[in-house]
Amino acid sequence: MKKSLRDKSIEAQMAIALQLMKRKNHQAIAKTGNKITMEQLVVLEILKTNGDMNMTELSKTVWKQNANITRIVDKLEKQELVERKPVQGDRRANLVSITSKGESLIKEVIPVVMEVYKDATSIITKEEEAITLNVLQKIISHLA
Repeated sequence: MKKSLRDKSIEAQMAIALQLMKRKNHQAIAKTGNKITMEQLVVLEILKTNGDMNMTELSKTVWKQNANITRIVDKLEKQELVERKPVQGDRRANLVSITSKGESLIKEVIPVVMEVYKDATSIITKEEEAITLNVLQKIISHLA
């Protein structure tokens, strides 16, 4: 069978790897009883690491459009994992903050996600992992 352009394309291979990782992570997270997507988990982890952020900062940090971040934050807020805090002096602005419930969820779910990553990369050497990471970072820097 001949290899298609899709089989030869770095872009296609990255997309396939991403979809497979998302699927594995979703299955692993579901086993914990938590109903959260990887996109939502990334937002929680960024807020835990960086502290309160406005929607524009959050959007730039997670490489998502403002409308997508708004939708993600709305869902997290409904689950009481984040809260919006008004900014003094600007009635229109809010800071998004992780709640203690959100922090607890991260403590429970991140180890599960890391186990999926560990399993996925168990078939490559540390050197291959470092090279892959370096190449992907170069591509990201070039495109950003």
